[in-house]
Amino acid sequence: MIPSTSSLTAALLYFWMRRRSKPNEKAKPLHVDYGEAISFPFPMKVIGSLPEWIRIPLMVKGSKPSPPRDSIDILGQDSEVDPYEKKIILPGKIWRVRYSYLMSPEFKKAMESLFGNVNAAAITNAPDHLKETLEKDIAAAEKYETMSEKERAEQGGDSKQDMFIAKINIDGDDNALLIYNPVRLHPQMIDWINTLGEVKFIVSGSSSHTNFLPDAAKQFPSAKIICAAAADLKCQGVGMRPADFLYDVVRDEVPKRYSGRGTYQDALEALQGQARLFHIRGDVCTQALFVLVHKHLFEVDLLYVNSDEKLRETEFESGTSIQHSSHRIFHYSLITKKAPPIGYLLPKYRCLMMDPTSLLASKLMIDAPNADGSSCVIMAESLRSALQTLSQDGVCDHVLSSHTHEMSRECFCQKLNETWGWLDGTSLLE
Repeated sequence: MIPSTSSLTAALLYFWMRRRSKPNEKAKPLHVDYGEAISFPFPMKVIGSLPEWIRIPLMVKGSKPSPPRDSIDILGQDSEVDPYEKKIILPGKIWRVRYSYLMSPEFKKAMESLFGNVNAAAITNAPDHLKETLEKDIAAAEKYETMSEKERAEQGGDSKQDMFIAKINIDGDDNALLIYNPVRLHPQMIDWINTLGEVKFIVSGSSSHTNFLPDAAKQFPSAKIICAAAADLKCQGVGMRPADFLYDVVRDEVPKRYSGRGTYQDALEALQGQARLFHIRGDVCTQALFVLVHKHLFEVDLLYVNSDEKLRETEFESGTSIQHSSHRIFHYSLITKKAPPIGYLLPKYRCLMMDPTSLLASKLMIDAPNADGSSCVIMAESLRSALQTLSQDGVCDHVLSSHTHEMSRECFCQKLNETWGWLDGTSLLE
């Protein structure tokens, strides 16, 4: 029997895709073991097989900002469930806004497709005194998933993100505001921010935290936007105005395709010494950017574990909300020291994204790590330089981390070294 033309075409396409979707075979494997190899879903392999000029636009389109829903979206403006928790960090100068929302079901499915049954892993990796707690967490999470969207909103949502606001002096105006890592801005939040001053700068601390950046840019049209080139690319896909100041994954300069925009150095000059920026070069996943203002450092996406052990005991281990349950499941399935990568305090995907032999890193990200493994070295050197500056007397006293809590500079430096010291095998504190 002679195969049909369609069958031959399908077979050729299959073998071509298998060959093309493989990472660069000459790439240098990541020098740390982050666990078992991941079997990527078929659609991801298909995208990975495409030429770059098709693949990158598809990746940009697939990762464009898509704000999740919160209690106000679902229950209305008059709801008694407030998604915002405001806290004064430094009277008259720094504020934190903790925003709660409902995690996207698509994100959960994507995590499960890559890492399998996170519930089973969480129980296995949890310490003995918390195994019963994790079993209750999983039961609560499964019940939560069966609830209607309205019922989930009435519980406040299962995820949270922090935004930081600092008051600075620009051109003699001491009511200028800098927003770092913006969250969803409903009318009541915009009104409150306007009572603090006028927003002059919006800083995206991570190119992975862009869901709310376009809305912030729209609500404060005169504010200058500082972000990574990858973040700008994604946000313009939903109509955001071009960012004013850009930096590339490795370089501070503006990439050629963005000529005419302000550079990282231009952003520093525009801030007039009121705030300092620390671009963490080599971080292909988030293009992290620290902001130092009033001796307080703002950080997002480089720390995932609380450094305050007392707070950990009283809140992380004993909290009863669905947010606490979700956090514990995530932590013990993907972050805990007992889970790969052994001894590190990172989600597995953060290591995976630095591995140039991984399909995810080499073919499914806007910015891929260098094939020779040098991205890890570049990132380590950048972190080391930032920590050396921050460790100088009188430069930084406290750190505000979006994924954890406030901490001292000393705790931050120690925890960052424990989390990322594997990058080049040398302490980041040297």
